[in-house]
Amino acid sequence: MAEKNNRKTRETKGQNSTTLALTSLGFPSYFQELMAPFEELMGSLFRGTDGSFFNDLAKQPATEIQDRGDHFSLTAELPGLEKKDVEVNVTSNAVELKAQKRSEEKNANGSQSTYTYFHRYLTLPERVLSGKVDGTMKNGVLELKLRKAEPKSKDAARRVHLN
Repeated sequence: MAEKNNRKTRETKGQNSTTLALTSLGFPSYFQELMAPFEELMGSLFRGTDGSFFNDLAKQPATEIQDRGDHFSLTAELPGLEKKDVEVNVTSNAVELKAQKRSEEKNANGSQSTYTYFHRYLTLPERVLSGKVDGTMKNGVLELKLRKAEPKSKDAARRVHLN
């Protein structure tokens, strides 16, 4: 009964919370009332349109690395970018993706310029041949074929005879 009353009082205040409030202490509601102006201020400064904090700062291209046996296949979705905007660097154990694009649109009300930049560094699970990488970019999708380096021969354990 008390749980039902607590839920009813929270709903009448315009809060939709699933936590239980102790009616005698009232701590959760006081805390929520105290934090509401702060959350509103911080939310307007740092929330993206989807409600997540630092939305624009956290944008990274969707990437996927698949092990295909003798090579790795890396796919990165880079919508709105062309191959002239993208730089790819490959070492024996990592791939570095960089992109930069500036654009300016002019209309009757003035002009609007946009700047897009990202940098992503991906460590590979095995060594690859950095000189033998095939890459294509089509319709905003980057595909890389990274040939694996020959595995180093593992030293087999051997028994040592003691004199």
